[in-house]
Order: sequence, then structure tokens, then C-alpha cells
Amino acid sequence: ALVAAALCWCLAVPNRLPLAALEASRAAPPNPRLQQQTRRAASSGLFLPRRRDLLQLASAELVLPWAQPASAEEQPKLTASWYANEGVSFLTSFNEESYGAMRDDTRRTPNFIKAIRQRCKGREGQLTVLDIGTGPFALFALVAARAGAKKIYAVEANPEAAARAKDFVAKQEDIAPGVIEVMEGFTTAVNLPEKVDLVCAEIIGAVASEENLVATIKDAQARHMKDPYNPANYIPVSVQTLGAPVSYALHPVLAPPRYERLKGQPLRVNCRDKTVQLLSNPQIIEDIRFSEKGLPAPDRWQRKEAFSFVMDPARLEANEKEYYKGLMSEEMTPEEAVALAKTTACSFSGMAFWPRLILDEAGEIVVMSRGPLGEHQKSHWQTLLALMTPTPVPVKAGSILKITERADLQSDILSASKYELDGVIAA
Repeated sequence: ALVAAALCWCLAVPNRLPLAALEASRAAPPNPRLQQQTRRAASSGLFLPRRRDLLQLASAELVLPWAQPASAEEQPKLTASWYANEGVSFLTSFNEESYGAMRDDTRRTPNFIKAIRQRCKGREGQLTVLDIGTGPFALFALVAARAGAKKIYAVEANPEAAARAKDFVAKQEDIAPGVIEVMEGFTTAVNLPEKVDLVCAEIIGAVASEENLVATIKDAQARHMKDPYNPANYIPVSVQTLGAPVSYALHPVLAPPRYERLKGQPLRVNCRDKTVQLLSNPQIIEDIRFSEKGLPAPDRWQRKEAFSFVMDPARLEANEKEYYKGLMSEEMTPEEAVALAKTTACSFSGMAFWPRLILDEAGEIVVMSRGPLGEHQKSHWQTLLALMTPTPVPVKAGSILKITERADLQSDILSASKYELDGVIAA
């Protein structure tokens, strides 16, 4: 129910209408590898408003006493906590359309193809490859086979996707029988008949580690690889989670009592959604290098020092202009739009996270779900937005946000990792 209002309005696509057919009160699981069954958000009868109604609601609630941004003197506690298999998913779910979106992602797939071909070049007929999470199209396994890999073990945990991958591979007339062996299950539970030279693993979430990537790679190091500590033997070589504080134009709509109904679940929004605007330059929150001997053990992980984000005056100004442009497209008066745009642009809602994948040792083949500085762009990945306060908190240029992040990583691939944030804003 909580996502229904937010689905109706997106500044990136000003004319988008409510999609009642998606049953916006339903939250699809962002990570089917951790949990296959559907999770539903509790419905409290919140109707699907028209976009203009939603805009008026957001505008009105910004000035209601219970929904006003907190004053600088009365800062609320800034905190967030969620499990990796939680999240209110906006307009996306892991289904046939999602598989197609991954395959057709022009920033993801061509770069993986380039990296695989580069790694196989000059070693034709020699390499054995493990493709983790091959999907229904066995896409990267087929690329490796056509690039000259001797043998590819294509492993897929989803039974239906694994069956489809077997059929799809069998129909490829240019692939000799037996070159690609599709196996159903998690790589942590399967036994390969031999150790491999190269691991290709695109099991990256909005928070890079949320699909239990670390446990999967540690297991591959220990059981599946000939030379596990050579970065040349992995695609990607490393993955990162980037994060930044954001303002969120629809936050007032989720103010109490709606905020409590989220029960801590983060929002998962389209990377092009301009209702989400960065307040500061992004920083690397996670940096997972696949070939490292010291990958984090299953346990609580916490960086020793807090992350420090400075509210960027140029970003606040640009955000205000972006919000103003979107509000004016909704036929608000200039006076109303100016006031609301400024209030929204200079408010903190929570932290946004998204992944970046480095596919080669030189760092020349990089997959970015958002731009280098967090710019909006098309991607099959979502941006995870963790709201840290019931209502927006006012900020100003030069304000400093200190964020402490903790993660409880799991050794069991079916157990969801937990993430926690604490923050404080200093003038």
C-alpha cells in the first residue's frame, strides 16, 4: 500500500500514469536467489491517486505540522535497518521481463562480452570456466564458448531458469555438445568434476554484497578454482557499492503513520527516477575484490571510521532547479513551485546505494548502474533508498552527515544478510 502513491509520479517520465495492474501494494522480492516466494506489503486500503492528486498531497503534507521537516534544533534519530531480501520494489520484479532487461542492458552485457572475449583471447581450447548465475539464456556461458573456452559449467539456482538454459544451449547449432554443461543449484552446493581457470559471476545486487556474493566467492576460491588468488581469473575483478545522501521528493507522502508500515524496508527505485537527488558526491561503501585472500568472514562487518558527506552547494542548487522544472510541469504556480522545490532540495531523506563493477585488471572495462558522480541513467539495476527518518530533515550547504554502516554477512547462501545505518548531521 505504501508504494502506491510513489508509483504514480516520476519526474523522469512526467506523463507516466498509475499502473494499477502491477498491484502497487505488492512488494516483489528483489533477490530470488535468497527467497523464491513472493513477499507482500500489508495493504491498508490506500487508493491509487492520480498524479496531480499525489503532487497536491505531497505539497500539502510538507506544511502539515506532523509532516514538516524536522528543525535543526530537534534532529530526529537517523537510522535504518533491513535484510537483503527486503525492499519495496518500484515497477520491477525478478521475472521474465527482468531477465530480458539484464540481457538487454547496454551498459552491462556488451562490457561483460568484451571482458570474456579479452580473457579467452590467446587461450582458445584451454580455459575451463564457471559461470555463476547463468540465467535462462546462458548468455555469458555461450559467449565464453564462442570465444574458445574448452569447457563451461553454467550454474543456475532457479530451477525453471536452469531448465530453460539447458534447452537454449541445446538449440545452438554452433556449440558442440558437452562444451557447456548447465547445472541446477547454488555453486556453494554443487560439486564440479574439475577445478576451473576462470569464474564469471554476475550476482550483484543494488548493494553489491546483498545476494551473498562474498560467501559465494569464498566458496569458489576454496573448492572450484585452480588459482583463486589471481585477479585475472575473475569477471568481475571487483565490485563496489557506492552511496550518497539524498533528498526524496515523495518522502512526505510516506510520513507517519505510513512510515511505520514500511517496517524498515528500503525502497528500490529506478536509476532514472529524478524524485531522488544526491546531496553530496558518492563514496565507495563496499569494495569487494574477488581474488583477495581476506574476504570478510561471515560475521558483523563495520568500518572503523564513519563516512563523512558534505552537503554540496552546487548539488543543492541543481536539485532545486530540477524539482522546480518537474513541479512546473504539473501546472503549479511559480510561487508554489519555488517554495516546494527549495524545501525539497534542501532536505535529507536517507542514503542511496548502487553498484559499480570493474571487469578487468586495468580498470578499463567498467559497468556503472549510475553515472560516475551518481548521475541518473538507464540501468536494469535499481537504486536502493534507505529512508533514515520519518520525515525529511532540513540541511544546508556545508552541513556534514556522518554515517556508520554495519553489515551482518552470512555463510549460508539462503540466509539474508542484514544492513544497518546510523547517522548524525552537523551544521
